[in-house]
Amino acid sequence: MRSDWEKIGIKVGSLDGNKNIETGGNDLAKKAFEEILGEEWIKTTVDHIIQVKRGSELAMNCLRLLESEKATFYAYEIYKNSNAEKAVEAVWLIKQIANPIAFKWVEEFLNDPNVMVWGFGLLDQLLWTENIVFDHNRDKVELLFQLALKNSNNKLLEDVDFVKKYLDERSD
Repeated sequence: MRSDWEKIGIKVGSLDGNKNIETGGNDLAKKAFEEILGEEWIKTTVDHIIQVKRGSELAMNCLRLLESEKATFYAYEIYKNSNAEKAVEAVWLIKQIANPIAFKWVEEFLNDPNVMVWGFGLLDQLLWTENIVFDHNRDKVELLFQLALKNSNNKLLEDVDFVKKYLDERSD
């Protein structure tokens, strides 16, 4: 397999159009891998995982390693357009990938009793991996903690306390 690195670099934002500036980093490399693997590969991998087929654990770990934005959007699309079981699997996968783009959906997930637990798990994962920065999102995160407690009738109290504790320890 050959890759047109210049074309990929321009597409993911690593190269400017004038060829004067070049940047890199893990985030750009992950986007480049998404381009190399292609949308079809990403979608069939998400489908494989959500259908819980043999090999889905390895497939999920590949998407998690990439923190695939495309897979995250596709899984969200499945969540929005599927039955309860597939919706749960889709949000579970979004949690596993933990792409920062999913932060905007946490409130929606916490308001859906079918996926509320995985919605809180997503918030936990985003904070744990520091894919969202608590200090920059403190007010929103605190509101999400309260929503999780309210909507779960405090069944998520231990989980919320655990996340708050590691956030406090991290800030020390």
